[in-house]
Amino acid sequence: METTTAAVRGRARLTMVGGAGVGEWPARVRVRTARIEDAAEVRAMHERCSPETRRLRYFTSTPRLPESALGRLLVPADGLSLVAVGPDGAIGALATLFHPEGERMGEVALLVEDGWQRHGLGTTLLRSLAEHAAARGAMGVRAHVLPWNRRMLALFERAGLVGRCGYEDGVVLVEAELPAGALSTGRCA
Repeated sequence: METTTAAVRGRARLTMVGGAGVGEWPARVRVRTARIEDAAEVRAMHERCSPETRRLRYFTSTPRLPESALGRLLVPADGLSLVAVGPDGAIGALATLFHPEGERMGEVALLVEDGWQRHGLGTTLLRSLAEHAAARGAMGVRAHVLPWNRRMLALFERAGLVGRCGYEDGVVLVEAELPAGALSTGRCA
């Protein structure tokens, strides 16, 4: 599946100044299903992320993903992953949905390269994951988030997902029911 989001493209045009270099927000972004062939680009994106960005995603700042983890993230056995690709082929974001058959909730996780953050891409990716989760029969999505990761906590609201927040093993567990139809304006209740 391949989607191009007009809102993301439009906002990128307003934000972009000059040509995009590695790690900068490109003028156009294409979101598509990840493939195992994306491993080198995703690895490069991961290594371009700051230690803090990696820590917020993986709860560790490890500079390099093990090959086995990379394969599971790109092509999860029970779910799917999306990548955001710039016009030069550089990948700037990876969003993953884990949803084993028969489970009520899908687990979502996102990693957006530092220079690609704050342009609405995470919101677009989370909405897309929620739509895929609903298509797979999930009733909701959840994410484990470090308590100080305020941007990820706010992301559910921006994506129109009404969530419940609680603590589990020292991290915030955000759970959001999937609305019927279009995503609503969300909040963490």
